[in-house]
Amino acid sequence: MGNNSNIDRSWLTSAKESIGQWSYIMLKDADNNDIDWDWVRALDLEHGIGVAGPADLEPGADSSVHDLLKADLEIRDRLEAIIAKMSMVFMRDFDRHIKTYELPRALAYADRRLNDQIALLRDRGVAEGLWTVADEDRQRVTVPVLTAARDGVVVDDIQDRTAEIVNARAEQRKADRAAREEARHHRQMALINADEVKYGSVEAGPDESAPADSSSDAGSPDYLIEGQPVINDDNPAVPGVEQVATDETAVAEPRYAQFRHAAAEHTAEHMAAAPKEYWREVFLPGRDVDNVMGIDLETNGTEPYRAYIIDVGFEYMNMKSPRPADAPSGYSYDKDYYQGGDAYDQHRFSFGVTPEAARHGNAFIIQLTGIDISQRTGDEYPLFDEDPAAQADLLKRLTSQPFVAHMATFEHSFFMLNVAGYAEAYRNGHVTIIDTLPMSRLWDEGSIPCEGHPDGDNTLDAYAKRQGALREDDAERHLGLEDTHIMLLAMKHHLTQLKAEARGPWGPGGKAGVGGKRIINHRRHYPRERRTPIYD
Repeated sequence: MGNNSNIDRSWLTSAKESIGQWSYIMLKDADNNDIDWDWVRALDLEHGIGVAGPADLEPGADSSVHDLLKADLEIRDRLEAIIAKMSMVFMRDFDRHIKTYELPRALAYADRRLNDQIALLRDRGVAEGLWTVADEDRQRVTVPVLTAARDGVVVDDIQDRTAEIVNARAEQRKADRAAREEARHHRQMALINADEVKYGSVEAGPDESAPADSSSDAGSPDYLIEGQPVINDDNPAVPGVEQVATDETAVAEPRYAQFRHAAAEHTAEHMAAAPKEYWREVFLPGRDVDNVMGIDLETNGTEPYRAYIIDVGFEYMNMKSPRPADAPSGYSYDKDYYQGGDAYDQHRFSFGVTPEAARHGNAFIIQLTGIDISQRTGDEYPLFDEDPAAQADLLKRLTSQPFVAHMATFEHSFFMLNVAGYAEAYRNGHVTIIDTLPMSRLWDEGSIPCEGHPDGDNTLDAYAKRQGALREDDAERHLGLEDTHIMLLAMKHHLTQLKAEARGPWGPGGKAGVGGKRIINHRRHYPRERRTPIYD
């Protein structure tokens, strides 16, 4: 791994002091394997956890590149299965046995350097003519696939297992959700059946619940009054309980109507308690949202425990109140036609990668963003995960007002494993996250499904164009500040339109208040055994 004598990495070792807290409640990893915490404790997080030394990364070295690569991949798979479970365990640690999220950040730090080493070992094998490497899409992820370049070269045991692991976990989560849904359905039906015993059946006709001398039409089970539906609060044309009791009806007593109405209400309550199908709805803004900070990250990969943050852009914009009069103006963007609008407090930061990551490079990132990570080393480009001042500044901003991102779970996952104190602040309810992706999917009628986008085209590029923040003949820039700006412009225009049309946050399903995803902790209001946070 690259070294800088001015960087204090002692926190990586001290982070292991919390292993006792983690081992107390986390016995299994994400693949349901027992965790050997003594093995974790023995990892040298400061100096590298891989088996190869610097000389082993050079083509022609005397060591076996196959054996080194195999050993490193085994370490990575074992470590990442632990990291993948830690977020859920930390957030569900309602009794706060685990005091800090420092250990996951430290393990992710070491895992990034291990992945740099793995990439260079693959490169060495290519240089020595042992194999070729090609990226292939495998369902949810893209992985490098090795192909032997000559007879006698074995590559089956050194293939990247990421796709196999990730896809298996996804299928297990799917099966777990189905099991929970089935159990929820059974509980719901049990409640409905209990209500039917107490209040009468919602589906049953008057002949089943009315007095024996009723003259109701047994062939019309869904009617109380001939030719009119059962009592329904959503239909003003249907009579209420009092009117049913007054009018001549097929049932003489109002008691049946009251029971029937109560049964319908209880059933509606149980149905309303069912979980929402689209989980991102919790990230939608409320009708009182105002001051927000938009943010966008550019990274050299998609996994926060493997990739580095290389570009950060953020700025502020008020969704309701006027722009601060004393805020500086005259901001410039990569695209000259971008309108400043109501943006203020704009910032752009560039960060680097390790010398090993720079040596390997990333052609895709150059094509996507224009950033050549092979040039992102040295004092000019500090590593974000080694820059405590940058992390502290960002954390202060992230906890001062809601932050907005497009597909915000991406930024959130990188903050969790890169920003000291973020996970703790989030768990304690000091972070509110708003996502423009579900705004596009649920509230933008232009987001129509198509063959390439079965849920509609909800990329930031498409959303910004529909909301007038990006020209039709242009494209998303894939730079932090520029993408943040068009996202905020699109969001403000969209919210203004939704308010005028009484839709979105101002519609029937809208949220009061700021909205967004946050954790509300009611520890003060419950006895110790019931201190459970609510995920809003």
